[in-house]
Parts: sequence; C-alpha cells; structure tokens
Amino acid sequence: MQNRPVVDVDCNELNPENEGKKQQSRYKNRILIVDDEPLNIKLLEAILASDSYEIKTALSGEQALEQVYKESPDLILLDIMMPGMDGFEVTRTLKADVQTRDIPIMLITAYDVADYKVIGHEAGADEFLNKPVNAPELRSRVKSLLRTKEYQDKWKRQRQIESSTGREIKEKFLRAETELSTVILVCDDEQDAKLIQMYLNGQPYQVVIEKTAEDAIIMSGKKRTDLILLDVMLQGKECFESCCQLKEGEQTANTQILIVASSEAFETKHKQFELWADDFLIKPVNIHELRARVKALLKKKTYLDRLYAGNTGSVQSAITDSLTGLANHSYFKHVLKHEIKRSERDGRPVALILLELSDVRQHPNSLGHPAGELLLKEVGILIQNNIREVDIGARCKEKKFAIVLPNTDEKGASIAADRIKDKILNHFSVCPKPASTNQSSFNMGVAVYPSDADSMDFLIHQAEKALFDSKRK
Repeated sequence: MQNRPVVDVDCNELNPENEGKKQQSRYKNRILIVDDEPLNIKLLEAILASDSYEIKTALSGEQALEQVYKESPDLILLDIMMPGMDGFEVTRTLKADVQTRDIPIMLITAYDVADYKVIGHEAGADEFLNKPVNAPELRSRVKSLLRTKEYQDKWKRQRQIESSTGREIKEKFLRAETELSTVILVCDDEQDAKLIQMYLNGQPYQVVIEKTAEDAIIMSGKKRTDLILLDVMLQGKECFESCCQLKEGEQTANTQILIVASSEAFETKHKQFELWADDFLIKPVNIHELRARVKALLKKKTYLDRLYAGNTGSVQSAITDSLTGLANHSYFKHVLKHEIKRSERDGRPVALILLELSDVRQHPNSLGHPAGELLLKEVGILIQNNIREVDIGARCKEKKFAIVLPNTDEKGASIAADRIKDKILNHFSVCPKPASTNQSSFNMGVAVYPSDADSMDFLIHQAEKALFDSKRK
C-alpha cells in the first residue's frame, strides 16, 4: 500500500529475509498435474516437492476439468497426448470460460514439434515444455507463471475496489493505448542480434538493439523500457551488477529481464540467474518459445505497472490510511470478505491477526499526539515490510492493526504473529530513547477461517476475543 515500486518476489517467500522452510508452510500454491501416465505425474511431483506446493492430479482431460472446477488451482501442468480429451481441447475449454481463463496452463509433451507449439499457443496455453523435463527449467517456469498470476489477481482485486468506490485509477505511469511496448535486445554478436530481431518482427512491440548491458541501462533511463533481453554469456560478470541496478531503480524496478544462455550455463548457474532475472531461454533459441517468453513477461510488466500506478493514483485515498500507508478499515473489510469467499470456493484457510498498541502516549516518539503519529507510522512500516505480497496489512482503529493472510492455517498464522511481534520489539529496543516497549505494550489475537469461525463477522469477533485474552495474560 506504500508508494513504492512493486518488485518481483517469489510467492512462497513470506518475508524479505526468507527465514526457512517452516515459514514457507504458511502459503502453498495449488498446482494441478494432468497426465495419463502415473509415472510422469510422480516425476513432476518429485521435481516440485522442494518448493512446497500443494499438488493435485488428474489422469485424463475429463478428470482435469472436474479438478479445475473443484480445486481452483493456481497453475495447470497439462500433458498434450492423452486418450479422449487431449491437452489442446482442455486448454481451449478452460480459456473460453470466464471462471477459469486466468489460470495459467503449461503444456508438456514428448514431441518437440513446432506445429504443436503453434497449436498450443493458439489454444491459449501460457507455456510449453518438452519431455524429458529439465528440473531447474520446470521449477523456474512454474515460479514465473505463479508470480504473474499473483499480480493479475491483485490487479483484479484493485479494480473491484475502484469500481465499488466509483473512482478511476489515475494511471499516469502507464503507456497510452496506442504506445508500443519497448524491448531492448543486448547482444554484441551482430548475426545473433539480427536473428532474434527477425524472430520478433511483426509482434506488437518495438525492438531496440544495444551492445552492452550498460548501454541498455542508459537507454532505459531515456526511454520507457518494458523488457531487456540479455545474452548472458556475451555480457559476462557485469550482468549481475547491471540487473541489480535496474531492479533497484524506481523507474526501472518493474522492467523485466529475459536472459539467453547455453544449457550448460543454465545447469550450473540457474540459481544465480533466478536471483536477478525474470525468465530465461536456452540456446539455440526457438522462435515460438522466444515469442511466448516475451509475451508472458510483457503481460507481467503490465500488471506490475498497473498495481504501482493504482497505488499512486486517486484510488489510494479511497483504500489507504494516510498516516501508516497501510490499507484503511473499509479496504480491510473488503479484502477479508473476498478472501473468505475464495476460501469457501477452494477450501484453503484464511487467517486474521489483530494487533493493538497500548501506552502510546508514553512512547518517546508520540510527539505529543494522543495516538503517537510517528509510532503508528513506524509500526505500519514494520508490518508492511514483514508480510507477504499476498497479505494485506491495515489500520482498523486509532491504535489497532489487522493483517489478512490468505491460504494460511493456525500454525502459519502463529508463526507470522510471533515474527511480527519480534520485529516490533527488536525495532523499539534499539530506539535512541527506548520506552517501556515490551510484551505488555501491545497485544495480538489470531483467528482462522473456517476452523475458528463460519463467517467474516464471527472471524473478526474470534480474533477480538483472542486479543482480549492476550491482554489478561
């Protein structure tokens, strides 16, 4: 909710410091794997096991459709060649339905046939992967698709708020409808550059060629840049510094980075690539894969820009608490209602944390204000910086805060509450003028839907009760 660029993060990371696997259990993306061969399903499950996803399976196209409407997956890994309804038909069916069209689909096949990729993309598939599956590549593709879906969902929720308040988002950072996206190709090999430029010819974006990553950064400062396609082997070690510079810049933080590397380089350095690149291509470059990657990243960039623009536009006053930068009480209630409806639909829990400050007047940062403006602002920043992007932090009353945690059970909510409590205590323990900021200076209450409550109002009541009980301890 703060006025800052929306930067790319892994949806399974629950905090900036990534404190380990026990934290990751709080949020699991749901992935549906569809293949008529059970061994193939087991292989994909094994590859994705380390990333802590919730895996659902189907053995046919017909079963896949049933599972999609039953489980509401965040991503579908779909085999093409299946008896009965094949992967193409499943894709067309799902993409034609307004209820399921936004679920990303990755088609997987043992046949490396260009026509299959054309048919798959025409059917609406978001990605295409060949068998035998490269494990690092699959994990990277899955993360990229889930990130885009997350931003898309957040944007849709923001548009609902915009519609309900009767306001229009002032998207001053967005391009005009007629303005083309800009792709910078960084390649010092003239022949390779011409080949890639030819592959991208006729697409709805303009391509600019630069020889070095430094030149691309200079160009991105002069001209709005949506994507930088970078040949990592030609550019050498300066790639990392250049990409970091791009991601740290306020105007270029959302710029997407697509790297091109040999299979050997990717096998040995894929973890490094994932730190600073948004996606990758393995040489030799395939025209259909190249266009698909660029299209997907430009789509992701659009959602990031819209989220950023929405946070800086007129809608901000309708949904944001001006003092803390968190959501206001109205937006908190809207989000909680939305998440409970989604929980009813897909069976995943949603947690609510309430936090209330006490003795604010005695805090050295109160500046004489009855609610301690600076203190409240600092707490707001601490909350915002220590929750996931899928979570919503809000200020409900003068000294009371709320945090909505989608897809989080009792254990995960308890971990999150303890973590935020520790952050607040540690922060104020090193203040220049420490006050009596201890466990008695604020209290927390946690409740989870549907295990603790069967409605939004009762969930809030249960969290209030837990908050009251914590004051008595």
